[in-house]
Amino acid sequence: MREEDQDRAESPSEGVLLDQLAEVRERLLSFGRAIGGEPEEVTDLPFTEEASLSRMPEPLYVRHDTEMLNQVTAWLLQDQHIGLVSPYGTGKTAFREIVRRDLGKHDGYVLAYLDNPRETTPRKLYATLLNAAAEAGYVIDPEEYEQVRDGVPWVTEEAKAAVRDVVTEIRESGKTLLLLVDEIEVLPEGLLSTLQVAGDMGVRLFLMGTPEGKRRIAELRGTLGSRLRYYEGIDPFEPSDIAEYVGRSLAYFRGEEYDGSFPDLFTREAIRDIHERTEGNPREVRIECRELFIRAAFVWYRTGQDVERIQITPELRTRRFGMEY
Repeated sequence: MREEDQDRAESPSEGVLLDQLAEVRERLLSFGRAIGGEPEEVTDLPFTEEASLSRMPEPLYVRHDTEMLNQVTAWLLQDQHIGLVSPYGTGKTAFREIVRRDLGKHDGYVLAYLDNPRETTPRKLYATLLNAAAEAGYVIDPEEYEQVRDGVPWVTEEAKAAVRDVVTEIRESGKTLLLLVDEIEVLPEGLLSTLQVAGDMGVRLFLMGTPEGKRRIAELRGTLGSRLRYYEGIDPFEPSDIAEYVGRSLAYFRGEEYDGSFPDLFTREAIRDIHERTEGNPREVRIECRELFIRAAFVWYRTGQDVERIQITPELRTRRFGMEY
């Protein structure tokens, strides 16, 4: 690897930043291979799931808030509208992906997910519901509507009527049309009334967002807010949860099953230090782990030590982070 670096150093430069990008990329990937993975890109490395465009893999989810899981499950069984409210970085996005995956394959649900809620219009919301229903086999009859485009009536009122008919059909088959909406804090005011109309027609709502989102709904559409069963505040990670997340991340990276053992790369002191620095905020935990992993990669490269001797400790944060060796 150092011979390759030397060759690059002696070859014509493509630019200081481009040279640096190539060198750092190779060093990080080489460290990943040394600890047992087969990364092709930096976004394949542990703790980078938020840096990529892909969703958080299920094996990385830490089931640390059993009270939240139990309460949400009970509300689903009771056919309630659900609101999950928690500050940024506390794990809503990860849980949203679990809901999409688990309920998306559950026989009792037809799951619709609202993308880009900030830019959604009432017709787009109805189209989201109709498209999800169509994928599950509940297709409208275009002859019953004046104009249909891509399976959705063009007139908003007709789209609403089509949703009502589809919901009735889904209910009669013993299933529930569930609409999952994230980032309720950015929902346009006019869309809140449309959500309430959908709920009144039999669509079950699963809304997620920050406390500000709950306040907006209460201020702008109190009748909608009163129908939601809110769970507020996902528990932060404890040190044991951080250790589980690290262990799951390394196992996933290596293509192994997570066996519950303490992760081999991080010391217990490092786990406690991460907890103190982040106060258990899951997003901050991921960022902190990613930073320490990068530093460990440079220590490994600069010292030439066997990878089994590399450990992530709290002191690693104070090490110089240069490119030299």
